[in-house]
Amino acid sequence: MTAKVDGRGRLAELVRAILDETSPSYSLDAEIASLAKLLRNHATVRIDPSRVVADGETKTGQGLALSPTMAGRCADDIARTAVFLRGLNRAIEESCKLNQLRPIRVLYAGCGPYALLAVPAMAMFGPEELRFTRLDIHRPSIDSARIVVQSLGLDECVEGYEVCDACRYRIPADRMPDVILSETMNACLEKEPQVPIFRHLLAQAPSATLVPKAVHVDACLVNAGREFTFVESGRDDVPLTRDRVLLGRVFELSTESIALWTHESSDRLPALSVHVPRPLETRYTPMLLTTVVVQADHILESYDSGLTIPKPLPFDGPVRGGDTLGFHYRLGAHPKLVCDGVVG
Repeated sequence: MTAKVDGRGRLAELVRAILDETSPSYSLDAEIASLAKLLRNHATVRIDPSRVVADGETKTGQGLALSPTMAGRCADDIARTAVFLRGLNRAIEESCKLNQLRPIRVLYAGCGPYALLAVPAMAMFGPEELRFTRLDIHRPSIDSARIVVQSLGLDECVEGYEVCDACRYRIPADRMPDVILSETMNACLEKEPQVPIFRHLLAQAPSATLVPKAVHVDACLVNAGREFTFVESGRDDVPLTRDRVLLGRVFELSTESIALWTHESSDRLPALSVHVPRPLETRYTPMLLTTVVVQADHILESYDSGLTIPKPLPFDGPVRGGDTLGFHYRLGAHPKLVCDGVVG
């Protein structure tokens, strides 16, 4: 019992520090590292540097489910973990205000071996306020997450554990979530099944709050010479001013966009078109930028996280000034945003 109490006390201390918004998310290296270490010390999935991290991944009909080991490593993405924890905390607080007579329910799709985002939330809210259902496609992740929760004495905050593909999960009528949480994504929503997971679960619980609230993918022209460094040449004390021309949003994942896809039954989701200004100066390269709006002002922007690293425009042909470029989102085993090339 003492070990549980000590572990919960240390967990609560770390979470309070991470949720303190007077500290920038990128400055929380020590706190996030300590949180990850605490969870790993209780988990049964271990990080083995000699093991190939892809061992144990699952290729589904809707995208790649990371191996338990790789999912566990996501904790080391400092800003990502901090911003998601803060955004989830905001979503839970808002849901508690609307549902004061019962615990709010959070469905966590792709919880990984540590239930990284759930365990800190349970340290801040009691079972009378909050109940989680944890879902993961990998049995070792669910078994490990269960041990973490039990070791910290947080069992009463868990309503269920499910070993299941989130894109096939049927939500029980008596467990309809107030919040749907998932971070099964990569930059530009490529490879992993974030889009079909949210689409599938929100169709069953349309009033639920999504975490993240939105993911935006924008097309942009960037000056590569001023894009991939962070300080002015020869001036380590002067932040870099990037040279970009925003072309516009090409895709969005949100409650609003999912509602627009209700009658889409093919393996293509509609996206937007952007116009390339004329003349197109030679210093510019077209790229895609990802922004993750976890909740309100809890946002991951370019380079904050591995989720928001800019990626080259997925188009092999030349891009010329005056072109209008069309896009669509491809569903299936290899989900990604696709540039259709010049349209109109």
